[in-house]
Amino acid sequence: MYEKCEIESMLKEYLKSKSQLEELESKIAKNKVLLKYNGKKMQESEEEVIEGMSLNSPTISDMPRGKTNKINRPTEDIALTYKGKLTYINKADKIKLMNENYIYNEKAEPLRDLVGKVDRMLKALNNEQKLIIQTYYMYEPKWNYVATTYVQVYNEPRTVNQLKNIRDKALEIMLEVINI
Repeated sequence: MYEKCEIESMLKEYLKSKSQLEELESKIAKNKVLLKYNGKKMQESEEEVIEGMSLNSPTISDMPRGKTNKINRPTEDIALTYKGKLTYINKADKIKLMNENYIYNEKAEPLRDLVGKVDRMLKALNNEQKLIIQTYYMYEPKWNYVATTYVQVYNEPRTVNQLKNIRDKALEIMLEVINI
């Protein structure tokens, strides 16, 4: 059984929880895409491979001078080895990504629960009640701001006491919805 103060705290946490949930679901989706392409072979063009290899090769002035007979020829090395690098295998750390998704899902579950409950409670309210509840609990907990918003939407002034009565009625409806 929920009480009025618990519903009020849910309403106050709603926007933050919804944003956190969206962020976690975005990370989960990103990891799923990476897992989907794990192990897939990608074919790159010769120009892309050669360009990447030439950008990675050190300049001659940066090369260490050794006492071996091997002569370092970057251009020749690129020409001889680029064909082996045309096929790229996407290697994602599958276990790490799956563990991250598990952790994200654990964090997201209570947020999904809270957001779902608040959404279901708000569905039971009429537009007037919804406006007052959302304005007061989610955006600005000041009654003069709520009164101003109410006048802007409905072109009808209401006193603070009238707005509080509408809020109280809305909270009773929300309690009926959640305490079924």
